[in-house]
Amino acid sequence: MKPLIVFDLDNTLYRGDDPFRYYAAAVSRKMAPKDARAYREAVESHLSGVAGIVEGDNWEAVVVLARKYLRDDPVLIEAFHDVRDYILSPQCLLEVPPGLRDFLHGWQEWAAFVCVSNSPQNSAVPVLEKLGLLWAFEKVFAHARKPEGLAAITATLLEGNESGGDVLSVGDHYLNDIAPALKKGWATAHISPRGYFPGPSTYQGRTMEDVLPGIQHWLAARLEQTDYGQSTPAGMPRPMR
Repeated sequence: MKPLIVFDLDNTLYRGDDPFRYYAAAVSRKMAPKDARAYREAVESHLSGVAGIVEGDNWEAVVVLARKYLRDDPVLIEAFHDVRDYILSPQCLLEVPPGLRDFLHGWQEWAAFVCVSNSPQNSAVPVLEKLGLLWAFEKVFAHARKPEGLAAITATLLEGNESGGDVLSVGDHYLNDIAPALKKGWATAHISPRGYFPGPSTYQGRTMEDVLPGIQHWLAARLEQTDYGQSTPAGMPRPMR
């Protein structure tokens, strides 16, 4: 079986703050004007790195910062669905991290790539289509209910041939993407734009570019131990000796 790399979607396969600003603006419309201004300023401080929420991810930061002014969960849920629609619009600017597309293309023959996301079913695949990355993934699992769902979904992919050494999980949310993977003995790559690393990870960095060399090294090392490893993609690194 090919090595399996499990990617998160939001803030992993793309980056950009437009979705979070839109989300915060939608939530703030249900606040008193003074509170709305203070809330949007707090979100902007978080996104700019001046001050904010370090744990979780930017989705959680928008919600946590709103709790000071708003306790209405239906408002947050409605705004979240609105922002998922906005993400698919031309107005929402998203960036595929440099080097990621080449990595996926170069290694696609030698590894199985899947996307496991907590995003709604009607959002995950269209977002990958917008990014021009859908072709790279053998399967896309939406509404995955991570963290518990990560191991369950991966078990179905491994079809009873589960080996911790053959799986790597990549994501920006430590509790959802990294901690459950470590429990299973998998390799991990934690991306944290704010430099928040609450626990161990095989590879970690602020950007996808920071962790891609480690991911490539892990994959090349795995391939050398299998029948797939007779050669690696042209221009890609061989394992270090």
